[in-house]
Amino acid sequence: MHYQRLPKGHFALTVVYLITGASIAASMVFSLLLFLSLEQGLLMKLMFGGLALVFEIGKFYIWYEMGERISRHDSMGAAKALCFYAVLAGLSIAGSVGGINAATNTLLEGDAAKAGEVQSYNDKIAGLEREIDINEQAAQAYIDMKRIANGMTDMLARNADLRQRQDELRRERDQVAVTSQSSLMGLMSGLAEGLGWPLSRVQFGIVVVLSILLDFFAAFFIALLGDELRFRRNLKQPPSTATPNVINDESPAMPERPDYYHEVVNKLRAGDLRCAKGAVSRMLEKPMEEVEDIFHWLLQDDIVYRKPNRHFALKG
Repeated sequence: MHYQRLPKGHFALTVVYLITGASIAASMVFSLLLFLSLEQGLLMKLMFGGLALVFEIGKFYIWYEMGERISRHDSMGAAKALCFYAVLAGLSIAGSVGGINAATNTLLEGDAAKAGEVQSYNDKIAGLEREIDINEQAAQAYIDMKRIANGMTDMLARNADLRQRQDELRRERDQVAVTSQSSLMGLMSGLAEGLGWPLSRVQFGIVVVLSILLDFFAAFFIALLGDELRFRRNLKQPPSTATPNVINDESPAMPERPDYYHEVVNKLRAGDLRCAKGAVSRMLEKPMEEVEDIFHWLLQDDIVYRKPNRHFALKG
């Protein structure tokens, strides 16, 4: 069965535009985070931030332009665009690595501060426990000296107050401990334990992988949009039916058709070949890009026409 490609629907295009915009925005934000984290003046931050935005926007446009040159079979131009994109992509990934690393460092510093707060509560609780032990030893001394009435009651009351204070500190500590570790910190700690790596290496690995995935994720959807725009543009171009101007009673020559084009025309008219791109591609063993040109010429030469369902049919 011959498959006729159709334009993507509004829902699919909306989703693609949203994903592409979010990916590009995220890549820009992470690149900007690197420069905003620098301990420099506002002017330098604005200059480097603007440079990062120019690189990001230019990088994705170059990827789109590379698709345009590939569709025009401009191999040299596509190779130049690819080299230029690789340079800007390297700069972008490096900037994203720095930006994500700065963001994760901020999270880790917050986790470390909360962990220190929890440890402070633990130290206070341990200090109260030592005081309770001392009071219990003193109470035991009063018992040994048979002077329970003189000091034992005060010691027991003091220990009761200290244990109540310990319970209060434990509740406060537990409230801090519930939110002491972010999900990112938990992920990195788990990977560090599982791989046997130091936490800093795991952090760098995650940052690099996220930066690369983000960049190529956006590039994929840019290429997808470019392909869809080119497809729609080709659909909107009607076949040329204008009669060429006559100069000195001679018509300008039509673009020269390859030899196999005439073979296709003869087979179509003889009924030996189905009027479909897939059938022509299999018969000639040519890629679909060249078959597109063949049907464009067939339309120009008024040999075939396009039906309402976008399929082609032989005239007459």
